[in-house]
Amino acid sequence: MLITGIKSRPVYDRLQPMAGGLHHLIAGQGSGGIAMLRLLADMSPTQRQNSSVFYSTESFSGQDHLQALQAAHTAGVEVFADNQALIDALRAKLGESHMGTRLYLSGSESFIGTAMQAANAVDLNRDEVLREHSGTLVRRVWCAHCDTYTENVTHRVFTCPGCQLDLVVRDHYSRRLAAFQGIKADGEVPGELPAAEELDT
Repeated sequence: MLITGIKSRPVYDRLQPMAGGLHHLIAGQGSGGIAMLRLLADMSPTQRQNSSVFYSTESFSGQDHLQALQAAHTAGVEVFADNQALIDALRAKLGESHMGTRLYLSGSESFIGTAMQAANAVDLNRDEVLREHSGTLVRRVWCAHCDTYTENVTHRVFTCPGCQLDLVVRDHYSRRLAAFQGIKADGEVPGELPAAEELDT
């Protein structure tokens, strides 16, 4: 069978203020707003004033915490209509950041994975980043056959929108790709597909 049983889903943190930070960059999407609000409530007034908030209203769960985030006393809230726009802005912001920056990420697994690619590109140390998963554990899947990424996959077998192959989602998570691997579902026995069950969370 193509499903190997390898479990490599990341282990996440709980957002809490990091000591020693001179500037706090808080980025999240959708349901991640809950953890962002809790983090801001736990910060000192000085930490909040030295915090920049990036928030994407794109959400698989439909949760939106924008109004509450805008009411928090921070250095400012930048709002993005989709996750990719936020990631692009985050990449640019991190590129101009100085020593003492602390990064906090909250949202879906897909969002956190792609945001971590931006953090890794500027060599942020692991002790300078906290990540809290919020909401559903839908998966971002990379097709090993045509290099297409598919967001919000909820079933073990699905059709790749790039190459139209039926793919089985393996349990292996690649931090480099920020995605789970999808491979041809009937690669061993043509026409024989595994059950299209919902993915375990």
